[in-house]
Order: sequence, then C-alpha cells, then structure tokens
Amino acid sequence: MSNEGGFLSIQRTLLAAALQSRAGYEAISAGGETGGFTGPLADVWAATAEWYANDAQASRVDAELLAEQVATRANGPKHAKSARELVRELAAQDVSVANVAEYVRAAGLERLGHELAAKLVSGRAERDELLAKLDEYRALHETGSADAEIEDEWRGLIQRRVDPAKKWRVTPKALNDVLGGGVLPGHNITIFARPEAGKTALALTMACGFARRGKRVLYVGNEESVDDLRVRAMCNLLTASAAELLEDPASRETEAIEKGASNLFFRELAPGTVAELERLVRALKPNVLVVDQLRNLRVKSDNFTQQLDKAAQAIRALGKRYALVTISVTQAGDSARDKPVLDDGDIDSSNTGIPGAADVLIGMGVHDGLRSVGQRVLSLCKNKVSARHEHFTVYLDEPFSKVRS
Repeated sequence: MSNEGGFLSIQRTLLAAALQSRAGYEAISAGGETGGFTGPLADVWAATAEWYANDAQASRVDAELLAEQVATRANGPKHAKSARELVRELAAQDVSVANVAEYVRAAGLERLGHELAAKLVSGRAERDELLAKLDEYRALHETGSADAEIEDEWRGLIQRRVDPAKKWRVTPKALNDVLGGGVLPGHNITIFARPEAGKTALALTMACGFARRGKRVLYVGNEESVDDLRVRAMCNLLTASAAELLEDPASRETEAIEKGASNLFFRELAPGTVAELERLVRALKPNVLVVDQLRNLRVKSDNFTQQLDKAAQAIRALGKRYALVTISVTQAGDSARDKPVLDDGDIDSSNTGIPGAADVLIGMGVHDGLRSVGQRVLSLCKNKVSARHEHFTVYLDEPFSKVRS
C-alpha cells in the first residue's frame, strides 16, 4: 500500500468511527485532523457534522438516511450512487471507538509526513520551518509511544497482582489462607514478638517454605551463628531434631539439599549496614530477603526509634528495587509479655515507623498456658495483601524450628 493509500485508509477509519458513535465524532473533532478529508470523504464528514448538530440526542448516525442526504447533494446519478455506497461501507466498517485517539494520531503522523516530504522535495522550505515541522512530528510520535507504555502497564495487571495462582505461597498454611493465597514481589512482611516466643522459627518456616518451592532465599542473621541457623533450617526441612540428624549426617545433609537447602543462603552481618545488605542482594540475586533482626542493623539516626524506622523503610525499599519478598524480624515491647493477641502498639520502640513500612505485620503472642501445649497466636495487625485482620492459633515445634497450622 502506498503512503497515499495508507492516508486514505486512515481517513476512512476516522469517518467510520464518527458515523458509528457520537463519542467517536467528538473525539475526532477535538483531535484537529478533520481538515484532511477531501472529495467524497469531505462531503460525508460535512453531512455527519450537520447530523449531530441538528440532533443533540443522536448517539450515532442513521446510515441509510445519511446516505440519501449525501446522495441528493451529489453531482449526477453516478456520483449519487457512489456516495450512497461510501456511506454504507463506512457504517459497516469494523472500527473500535475506544481506539479513536490512536486513529487521530495516525492521521496526524501521515499528514505531517506528507508535509515534511513536500517541503524537502520543493527545496524552498526554510531551515527553521523544517525543524519546527519535524519537532511537531516527533512530539506526536512520542505521545503515542507514551500512551502505549501506559496501556501496557494496565494490561495483564489482574493476572499479575490479583490471581491467586500467581502468588507465592507462604508457610504455614493458616497464614497463607489469611493472606488470600500468598504474597508477591515487593511485599514486605514484618514479624514481631517477645524474646523466645518463636520469631526466628516463624521466619525460618517461611524461608524454608519458599526454598522448597524453588525460590532463592537470602537469610541475613545478625544474632545467631549462621551455622546454627543452617542446622535449624535443616531440622525444619526434614522435620527432624538435631539429635536425629546425628544418626546419619551425610544422608541427612543430602536429603536437606534435595528438599530446598540449596536455595537457602545464610549470611552473617554483625551488625551490618543497608549497603552491605544491598551488595549481598546484588551478588546472590535472591527472590526473598529475610533480615533477622532489624534492631541490629546499623543505620544513621538520632535515636533508637529513628534507627528502627529507617531500617524498616530501607528493607522495604530493597524489596521494591529488586522485586523481592522481604521479611523483617523485630522485638515486641514489655506490653506484649504474657499477651497472646498483639497489636502494633506492642512493637518495641517503633510502633509507627515499622508498621508503616510493612504490608503484612504479624504479631506472635504467647502466655504460659499456650507455651505449655506448644501453641502461639499469630495476629495480623496489618494486612494490605488481603485486608483480613485476624488472629489464629498455630503450633510451634521447637525441636524442628517449625511453625505449623
């Protein structure tokens, strides 16, 4: 198809959209490309404009009536017949009114292209005139590219961020259920509890669950030895106590690797900085980052509360920047002692900054009665993932460092 043919095709598409919808007609009028209609197309456009002007309630043109109106203005029977056929063809043409803006842009690009070519061929155009026309063409072209990029941002969004099949399952199952099937890259989970309540066991349970399902997990510890954490992770993956691991160490290690240990990367920072964390993320390229604990991360601040706030925000930023699921661990204050159901006010020293940085905030509560039967209560104080703010009981198998439903 020649350039001229392409331009004619675009003009016909614009007219078809105008005939089939007032919204299309108004968008085309606003687009400023109606001056390109010539000959019979100009006659149809003029009649269409008159139709909508005379009938403010018309949502579209009656093609047969318009065809007759255009035909009566034609010069002779032959032109009248052609005019009727043109209107009927345009009314039957398959167009999308939703794409009128793109049709108008295409018409503008074609028009500007012809004008540029004509000026170049003539050799009489001034340099500034050519540059101005070229700038106009470039601006219109880039507008379309930006529009396409914006549309791409919306296409597939529901499948990417809402479809449960796309979510990364979280262990234990009861927590996964409350989260509506899991989490997605960029989500930040924060766990808080009193000392010896089971925070690390819950973090390890999540980490091992992700690793078993093929996700690469970077677990950064700044309290326990990383080898101790590796042993606890092995107990979790195998549901075996440390004493049971000793029965056949080599085969147990092989079994743990097969069950996901090869996806677990334990690193020690004492206490560590955000810059060091980022270097590890860039080197190991994990899908999940666990920081155990926030309070030991070194961040410049005026006081301890600000330190925790900034550390929490920094972990969240890393998750966004590298498309990670991030899991942070921190302490609950004395108000959480012997309290099963926790809220964000129970976080030690930072009950505004840390909750503000979390998409999912999990308080892990316990009292002597629950502890005696190996139970803990998980409270979702904040849940932007599924909006379910619930608390429920789980079991803590301490010999296996495992939290289960």
